[in-house]
Amino acid sequence: MEKIKVNNEDCYESILVVLDENKYPIAHQNKVDELMEQGAFNSVEEAKEWVNSTPIELELYYEKHSGLFAVEAEAIDSGSESLCSPYTKAEFDSDFGIY
Repeated sequence: MEKIKVNNEDCYESILVVLDENKYPIAHQNKVDELMEQGAFNSVEEAKEWVNSTPIELELYYEKHSGLFAVEAEAIDSGSESLCSPYTKAEFDSDFGIY
């Protein structure tokens, strides 16, 4: 199985998503829970306010014959070795650049 090339930091496509509590209630709650578990905020209200107002950058990837998916840019930037395609489970190639 061919690995997915990580986009070059100078040549990538991304979207910004705000986890609005009304549009994305499940993802919003999961993010709030995560922040509280990490001790990032003193109250749930503070965590909710932050999640409601902070965009998350998602890098776009297209796996031929499978489909489009997005990965948090922060996960890409961290060099996480556990990233893979949600379709085929193909791993990401840490050698940057598809272009």
